[in-house]
Amino acid sequence: MMRQTAIGLLGLLFTASGTASAQNEVVRPGLLELPLSARLAGSGESMGAPLASTLGDVLGQPALLDSTHAGQLHFGYMDFFSGAAQAAVIYARRPQARKWLWHTGLRNLGFGTFTGRDPVGTATGSFSASDVAWVSGAAMPLDSNLTIGSSLWLGQSLMAERRSNFAQLDIGLTYLRRDRQIRLAALWRPWGGMTNVRGSGSPGRFDNDLTLSLSKGFSNAPFTLFATYNDLQTWDLAPEGRYDDTIDPLTGDTIANGTWAFGDRLLRHLAIGTELDLGNGLKFRFGYHHRRRQELRLASAPGTAGFAWGLDFTVRRFQLAIARNIYHTAGASTHLAIRTRLTDR
Repeated sequence: MMRQTAIGLLGLLFTASGTASAQNEVVRPGLLELPLSARLAGSGESMGAPLASTLGDVLGQPALLDSTHAGQLHFGYMDFFSGAAQAAVIYARRPQARKWLWHTGLRNLGFGTFTGRDPVGTATGSFSASDVAWVSGAAMPLDSNLTIGSSLWLGQSLMAERRSNFAQLDIGLTYLRRDRQIRLAALWRPWGGMTNVRGSGSPGRFDNDLTLSLSKGFSNAPFTLFATYNDLQTWDLAPEGRYDDTIDPLTGDTIANGTWAFGDRLLRHLAIGTELDLGNGLKFRFGYHHRRRQELRLASAPGTAGFAWGLDFTVRRFQLAIARNIYHTAGASTHLAIRTRLTDR
């Protein structure tokens, strides 16, 4: 019965994701889009369904919360670009004699300090910009394989004289087969939006979002494969005109684009990665995000845009993770995470 219920919920995710209204849509704050989990970032954001999850992974998939996280405290930090940085703290606990667990925490994204100027260019002083949010949620196993979870984000976005409030609901579902070393996960963000409290802006709702993830391990091999398929609610993620032919300005001849449109559209949703178990608690991961590479690389110097790597290790009572997520030739984000156990539950 529980399994049938979960399958029905997954079907509802697909249906609602494709039919939700797109009226008055606004862009999500960066705090809700950028990865904070060092493990997720180090896999190129492909590790949405890890075989063995940690508390930090719950920031991206609430259904990954399980009994091993009870009593743990997680700190995460991301150094982004030009003074922008993100930090989070999350704690998990299981009520006595209950199957479900809950988590709560704070997340902040600071963009730095800027100089304000009037219409004629005279400096009017400095101001800061930031997003801050509180998150809380719960997860409950439906049976030995299925877990469902949800998280609610409530936050505020500040920039100079403008202030906006935002909220978002995440719903997650995971299916884990430990004997086959495989995990499937679905993450649906069905509801959310922003409203202005002070200053100019366009209030509205966020676009609903559906993501599917898969992990596969092997009994006789020290690695795990990851794949995540993002933004299922929208098929074509390419910018307008991406597949159009062009005209040579000198000869007037038509130059065929040559891009396989179907394949490019398909791959823009995909992130893939792998994790190597090096023994003694040491793990290395590597990932590739196709859409990020296509949108942010330079044609003359593509470099390693879209690639990422990460490392996990243990120091006494603390588990640490670091990652580098390469966006473009201008630089990469650095992710740090540390977790430890405060209580037994």
